Amino acid sequence: MMYRLKGLIYGVISSATFGLIPLFALPAIRNGIGVDSVMFYRFGISALVLGLWLVIRRYDLRISGRELFTLAGLGIFYAMTALLLTISYLYIPSGIATTIHFLYPVVVTTVMILFFKDKVSVPVIGATLMAILGVYLLSNNGTAGTVSLKGLLLVLTTVVTYALYIVGVNKSCVHRMDGLKLTFYVLLAGAMVFGLNLSVKGVPLDPIPDWETGVYLLLLALIPTLVSDFTLILSVQHVGSTTTAVLGCMEPLTAVCMGVWFLHESLGFWQFAGIVIILSAVSVVILANSKDGFRPRRLIPLKLRKAVRWIKPINFSH
Repeated sequence: MMYRLKGLIYGVISSATFGLIPLFALPAIRNGIGVDSVMFYRFGISALVLGLWLVIRRYDLRISGRELFTLAGLGIFYAMTALLLTISYLYIPSGIATTIHFLYPVVVTTVMILFFKDKVSVPVIGATLMAILGVYLLSNNGTAGTVSLKGLLLVLTTVVTYALYIVGVNKSCVHRMDGLKLTFYVLLAGAMVFGLNLSVKGVPLDPIPDWETGVYLLLLALIPTLVSDFTLILSVQHVGSTTTAVLGCMEPLTAVCMGVWFLHESLGFWQFAGIVIILSAVSVVILANSKDGFRPRRLIPLKLRKAVRWIKPINFSH
């Protein structure tokens, strides 16, 4: 039970910290760092910091040829998800892109059932649908925009790449690899992808203009990248791909909350409804993974159930 509880906590931490990307990335972009450079700094710094830590701790970083091939693939999937999702915002409204991207739990569930004969409970399937609805309401800010075919194809690609990344962490030969070691190689592969992206485009790496921008890039590399991916890997290893994918609904919720608190964005009725639905979906997933399984009555607080149980019927007769 404690093992699965840790996995649930890791999943919530992963998605919540991933939602902090705009809080650190947007100030860096406003200070003159291009998106491609931001991506390289994000993965490069995180891989460097973690690599130094592993060397200091004398981790055994040796891997086999098969593991190298698998880790390279996982890194490419993870990096391409971040890159293509960011590019899609240039062609379609971010709310629509976020909603479409969050179809990845459906793909994860489908792949696990069809190819790995995974048994998915009805509550988890219900929580998946609730989470998608909540993300849709949360991302629907009422702004109109043109949905181009290119933007649609880009974000649909991220649905597949991110789903394959989550399933790959769970079902590939690196499943039992130490979480920190696995995270390091994924981030290193991501940094190489974005370095290659800059090289192919012929775009020089933007220099960091001041220490404030450097702090934002460091926080971007550590919190929504290093911490997020490490806890994602731990969550997959503890509770599996499907549950981790559903818990990812905390990502857009965190992004919206950060926008309201720090970027002075508005929060409408439907977005608030989306928050309630997402929190409900997470609660269902947690209860479904508890020792006693999912019981609808457990959604009601214990004290309230006891209070209702001891209320005596009122006699209106005289």
